[in-house]
This record gives sequence, structure tokens and C-alpha cells, in this order.
Amino acid sequence: MRTFRLLLIATLATLLTGACCGEKTPVVNYQLWYNWPERYLPDFSTLGEPDLTGIKKNLDLEELPDSANHFAVLFETDLCVKKAEEYSFKVCSDDGTRFYVDGEMLIENDGAHGPILKEVSLPLAKGTHQLRIEFFDYDKGQTLDFTYSTPTIPWRQLNTRIMEEEDALTSDDRFVMPQIEEAYARFAEWKGDDEVLCYPILTDIHTAGRFSYKHIGYAAKAAPLFGFDFMALLGDIGLNSYPATLDSVYAASVVRNTLEQMHKYDGIWLFAPGNHDWDAGKGKENYFTEEEVSATFQKPWQGKAGDAYQLVPGKTWGWYDVPGKDIRIILLNSTGTRTLGDSYYLFDEPQQEWLKGLLADTPKDKTVLVMAHYMPHPMGRWNAVSNVSQTHTQENNIRLMAILSDFVHNGGTLAGMLCGDSHANCHVDDNDVDYYITQGYGWVSPDQMIEGTTHDFFDYRQMMCVDVIAVKPGKREVHTFRIGAGGADYDYQWTY
Repeated sequence: MRTFRLLLIATLATLLTGACCGEKTPVVNYQLWYNWPERYLPDFSTLGEPDLTGIKKNLDLEELPDSANHFAVLFETDLCVKKAEEYSFKVCSDDGTRFYVDGEMLIENDGAHGPILKEVSLPLAKGTHQLRIEFFDYDKGQTLDFTYSTPTIPWRQLNTRIMEEEDALTSDDRFVMPQIEEAYARFAEWKGDDEVLCYPILTDIHTAGRFSYKHIGYAAKAAPLFGFDFMALLGDIGLNSYPATLDSVYAASVVRNTLEQMHKYDGIWLFAPGNHDWDAGKGKENYFTEEEVSATFQKPWQGKAGDAYQLVPGKTWGWYDVPGKDIRIILLNSTGTRTLGDSYYLFDEPQQEWLKGLLADTPKDKTVLVMAHYMPHPMGRWNAVSNVSQTHTQENNIRLMAILSDFVHNGGTLAGMLCGDSHANCHVDDNDVDYYITQGYGWVSPDQMIEGTTHDFFDYRQMMCVDVIAVKPGKREVHTFRIGAGGADYDYQWTY
């Protein structure tokens, strides 16, 4: 009888171990505390009752409710090890983290900082092991990315099905055409029988997740209905942001996927580089130079457009004279182009001199639209940073704005300057120049919104966020039509 009992106990233990290590979806328990003001991790044992508790499927920040800034969160889960072997763990975070396995702290990455990746390896016995991640966010960017691998398991998240599900969801684009048709109805009513220049702006798509590039293809589906004259991508596809900065293979996929989607449109693309379109790849000092950016995202369409599309050799500045329309589109590079160290958010002096000369040579009756990633007007500088002095950046932007104002005051026809970057919508008329920011796919926390800007929060997996720009040169009117997030509430109109 005793032998039978021992056999029964052993059998039950085997069954229970199998149940723990089955193919079920892993469950991550989390506890979240709001209003953590410090620049380091708390002692979670002293925080008292959490503001929120819940479960999720991965060790990341996805679907955490209302966690804009200044919060701390504790994640706990079990990892099923089916075969004893060496396990490697990677944790990348912005801001601080600590990572534990079975109560032992293996990664210390505390403090307020940008994305920092740390890795650890150790042997794990067969069975269930407890994982714990302590995380806090101070402000601005937020990242938590957890992956693991073994000699027999390639790098993966806790639950690989999450990425597969997201890929499948973003591939189901049945939501796209209703949103396009809704915006087109407003556009058609406004257009009437007038001659119109019409094109969409995509910007900051990298902030919408790993599959955000698909939105470029979504926008291309609107081209036959609207009759776009061209399409505009105002930068930040995501080469200077995590994970591209740490993974050259992923960075290459960003380029490849972006180009694949761009080629779904048969016409001309205009590309203005952003601050997240340069460095990428662990161990690579420069994934893209300015000349390489131009060769990849501008030159193919310049060759297609012929003399109508002119670029400064080796640079990403240039202009496009829209065929059949007496309108000139000027593209600027707002990344500093490395003439002032690694600074971003400014238009360097050689480019400004070029712009002055180009505007001086532009016929007064030709309508001009200027586009760039970064908005020089102060309304757009909610996240302005620079490795040169802030005063220098401000002075640089003021000079650019003065060039545009002088062009108007000398009789030039300027429909406006249109930008992305700020992840918000805003329009202002300053010194006879109209400045407009389109929200794009970027997200901005409420406490970083500046007065006069608006932002619509949405699920990018089922919602577009594209502004169609329409210009009536005969009536000197500009109207924007939002496809997707916010709809008509985010349409804007001005005269010039």
C-alpha cells in the first residue's frame, strides 16, 4: 500500500508539473502605483496598497491603463522550463528596472534614463521558476522589453502569441476603407468644382508599434479616391529609437518594410527626414548618413519625377514642382545634419542660406508649401532637445521663421509650413506665416501637452491617423481632413 501511495504521489506531481508547463498563455500579475515622483525605483514593500492590480500576457507596458508618467509597477510571473539548460534574459527599459529569477536579483538597471539593454545568463533546472521585474517611469519615453532564449529556443517574448496576434490584427485592414470614405465625403463637399492640390501626410509612425509601417500602405489605399498629387512622409520611421538602435537586423527590417509599403503607391513620395531616421544597430556608429537617407527614401522618386523634383547633391533638402499645378513643395531637414555635432531640432545655416536663395528665385505667383519633420515655431517645441545650447536652437529657428516671413512680405505666396514631430495638432498664424502641426501616430502624455495643441488618443491597430492636405490656389485656402482618429473634429482650415 505504501508503494502504491508513493507511486500515486509521484504520478500526481508529474501531472501537476505538466499542467504548469503546458501550452497555456502565460499570465503576468501586475501591481501599479501612480504618482511615484522620484528618479529611482521604490522599495515596493513600503508602498502600501497598489492603485491598480491586474493580469496581462507579457512582461511589457502594453495595455497598462492610464500610466502616463511618474508611476511604478511590479510584474510577477512563472516561467515553465521543460528542459534544464542555460537561459539568457534581455531586459531593456526606460526608465529603471530590476530583474529577479527565483528571488535573486540578476539585473540592476535603476535610475531615470533612456532605453538601456542589459543581459544575463544562468542555468535553470526543469520546472517552474518565478520571474519578477520592478519598473518605474519618470517622464517622457517609456520602454519595457523582455525576451529570453536558450540553445534550443530562439529569442522570444514570454508569450510569442502576442506579436503574432498583433501582426494578424494589423493585417486585417477592413477598418481602413470606412475611415477613408468618411474623410473623403467631407473633402468632396468642400472641394466642389474647384481645382485642388491634395496629398496625405504620414509622420511619426514608429511610435505606433512594430507593425506601424502598415499604415503607409493603408494611406495608399486612399489615393484612387482622393486623387493624390503625391504622398508625403515627414520622418520618424524609427531608426534612432528602440529597438532599432540595439538591433541592426530589426533596423534593416524597418527600412525594408517602409519601402515595401511606399511602393504600394504608384505616384511620387516626398520624404523629409526626422530625428529618428539616422542612427541604428548595435555596434554601428551610423546606420544612415544623410546621403544614404536621400538615396533610400528620396532618389527613387526623384528619378521617377524627373526635373520636377530637385535635390541638393548629398543632402535631403530640395523641392518638387507639382506637375499641372503652379505649386512648389519645399522639403527641409530639421535634424541639424550633423553640422553642429549630434544636435537635432534645428535647420543648419547652409540649408537656411539655400532656402533664402531658392525663395528669392521662386516666382511671386507660384504657391509655396514648406514641409519638415520638426516645427521651428515655439508651439511645436514640447519635446525640444539639443546637444548644443537651447538658446542656439531657438535663435536658429527664429532665423528660419524670419526667412519665411520675409518671403511673404516681399510679395511671395506661401500657403504655410507643415510639420510633424510634436505628436499634437496645432495651427497658428505668426507674422503672416501659417504654421501647422499634424499629430501623426505619435503619443504624448497629457502633462506634456502645451497650450493651444490638441491630441486624439486611439488604438492604432484599428484606427488611422492621417491628415489629408488640400489647397485651393485660386481661393488661397488650405483645408486638412483627418482620416481616422478624431475625424472631423481634427479638420483645420485657413487662408493665406
